Amino acid sequence: MKKRILIVEDELPILQLLTIVLSKEGYEVHTCQTGRDAIARMKEVRPHLVLLDVMLPGVDGRAVVSIMEQDDELNGIPVIITSALVESEHMFQPFPQVKAFCAKPFVLKELVTTVKHCLGDA
Repeated sequence: MKKRILIVEDELPILQLLTIVLSKEGYEVHTCQTGRDAIARMKEVRPHLVLLDVMLPGVDGRAVVSIMEQDDELNGIPVIITSALVESEHMFQPFPQVKAFCAKPFVLKELVTTVKHCLGDA
């Protein structure tokens, strides 16, 4: 059974690139483009990992993680934060489900290594 990854990213070219890269690595990839949709998609898809952008329209990445933390169905799902704002990394330190931070622009090989490590596939 393939492990499921949910990518939450509002920039379509990045979303498409990550989908291609992670699909080629053998993962079942699901996507959404807003924080508001992310929670519903998590409950629908039951991902093994979430790649979550910080800056999203409406509900931002920090709010999504905060909602996840308070939801018994979602608080065990590991999260990798993605952001061009490296200084935003400290905002996620209080959340135990945040396992890694990947700065944009990505080095795809490093991102894949981080994903595999978070999923126990490394």
